[in-house]
Amino acid sequence: MNARGSGHKLPDTSFTPGDQQQVDKGEDRQSEAATVVAIKTNRNLKNPARPQKRTGAAWREAVWLLFAWALIAALWELGAYSEVLNPRILPPPSETIPYFLQGPAPAGIGAQRTTFFGAILDTLSRVATGYVSGIFAAMLLGALIVRYKPLRRLCYPIVQTLAPVSPVAWIPFAIALVGIGSPAAVFVVFMAIFGSMTVSAVAAFDGVPEEMLKVGRSLGTSRWRMWTRVIIPAAAPSLMVMARMSFFAAWMAVLAGEMAGINSGLGYLIILGQQMYNMKLVMVGIITIGVLGFVIDRLLLFIQRRLLWWEYRQ
Repeated sequence: MNARGSGHKLPDTSFTPGDQQQVDKGEDRQSEAATVVAIKTNRNLKNPARPQKRTGAAWREAVWLLFAWALIAALWELGAYSEVLNPRILPPPSETIPYFLQGPAPAGIGAQRTTFFGAILDTLSRVATGYVSGIFAAMLLGALIVRYKPLRRLCYPIVQTLAPVSPVAWIPFAIALVGIGSPAAVFVVFMAIFGSMTVSAVAAFDGVPEEMLKVGRSLGTSRWRMWTRVIIPAAAPSLMVMARMSFFAAWMAVLAGEMAGINSGLGYLIILGQQMYNMKLVMVGIITIGVLGFVIDRLLLFIQRRLLWWEYRQ
């Protein structure tokens, strides 16, 4: 039986202009929704939610650190008490810690006289100046070497030759060049990290995947934006790790320079303690060097995790 005989009307399936407008509006709403989702996703990528602080792991790490040092101090004290260790050469913690807390007396004579906290400030200012200037110069030269092939052929072999030179070897040259004092120490720190950091920067920039560079070129990215938006962010993890490792070289270099003839700083304070046979002052200097180095390394690690958040999201 057909529809006319039954008295029922078939549904109207014709497509009117009004229906077309409704479809267009629906597609527009879907497009707007997709755009909103994309914008929110992009914002989340740029400003990711900070992961919850792992307070439990941090506390466990701190407890183990304190336990390790307490164990060392106990064995040290026991060795001095049983005279396995000579307390005159290696004074026990029961003598060293009170001496540290009361603040060591000024050491030296005349113009060479220095205080404990003054020595700390001298060392920190020298290592900060040499370290920052060395890192900046190494990054700049590394980028120029990668960018310009003639510069790679001309300068890179020289940098590779200077990189293995020990910082101690630069001390006599630094003293002859700028005299005894802070400029010589800053120069030694600079040379301690400049060569190796330049080699690391060149390797990091050369290691950027070619696919990323091709995508940047296909999008018409300028040279400046290619470096600031593609190459440097891609090389940043390697650069940050090497910058952190270079700090240890800078820290040891400034102390070696202060011990070798720069008459101020923590290294010089240790030499004064040795000359006066004040072994408590020597031990305080050694412990201070270790604690400051550890704290600065933790600070650099904190900065690294904040700058390279995508490396630590997991």
